Amino acid sequence: SSTFDPVKDLPSMKGKVIIVTGSSSGIGFATLQHLSRMGAKVYMAAPDEKMTRDALMRVEKEGRGPGCGEVLWLELDLKDPRNAKQSAERFIAQESRLDVLINNAALFVKSS
Repeated sequence: SSTFDPVKDLPSMKGKVIIVTGSSSGIGFATLQHLSRMGAKVYMAAPDEKMTRDALMRVEKEGRGPGCGEVLWLELDLKDPRNAKQSAERFIAQESRLDVLINNAALFVKSS
């Protein structure tokens, strides 16, 4: 049987513009990191500035690898639709297109 290797089996992402929601930690962060290593310009869509700064420092510390794509913060708080609209407007002002949107954001509520 064959195995999937994302480094060898995925096409180049060079020049692609991607938004990954919830990408300051967990699966979203790993996705962002991999796509940037494949050469993409990846927007880290997350609401918390401190978590985002920490994640961006981690990206730099661990290295972006051979593709050396960009990683940029796109402030996005989905609790209020007006905030989401403002975030989209900021993105549109910076970019002429969006190639991939990965909706990874999740909310965990602790039950009592």
